[in-house]
Amino acid sequence: MSELLMMEAALFQLRAALDEDPELLPIRLSADVLANAISAAKNEGLNAARVNDIEFALNDLIAAVDDAGAPDAICHSIALLQNDTAVLRREHQIGGDVVRAARELQSRLRARARALERSQYRVEGTEAAPLPHPPEELRELAVPLGRQLAGAGFVTPALDQLVEDPESLRFHSINDIVDELDAILGG
Repeated sequence: MSELLMMEAALFQLRAALDEDPELLPIRLSADVLANAISAAKNEGLNAARVNDIEFALNDLIAAVDDAGAPDAICHSIALLQNDTAVLRREHQIGGDVVRAARELQSRLRARARALERSQYRVEGTEAAPLPHPPEELRELAVPLGRQLAGAGFVTPALDQLVEDPESLRFHSINDIVDELDAILGG
């Protein structure tokens, strides 16, 4: 929790350095988004999902600072925020077993997506080859993964759809699940 307090202090310094300069308004807006993410973590509890939210907001702030050519005082505050976010990331990272399970599911989903795509390009009148990794098999992998991610604070609507209705799995929903897991795991 001390990192969150330190981040609030760094944001206070950053806002003071911004003053009321209208040229730096995008930085102020990005700083407000980061402040909201930090506030949510303080009020609702710190977990891996909240750290992701903080990191995402910080990256937006850094992009705004880079675009605006901000003064050095702002860069010092950004460095403090980056250090505290790195500490939070280490303390609240998703376990290796969850990452491996997510990557395994993604691998199987991608194999099914490739097979679905290839099935579109077959000689007319020929029988389609069976698709690998039936939806029920994928659901069996998704159930414990969904629980673990929910326990870390993540909302996973695409993965939840696979769990609730595996037969609705289609090419676009496969890509949605893969992208959702990439966003959670950091690419």
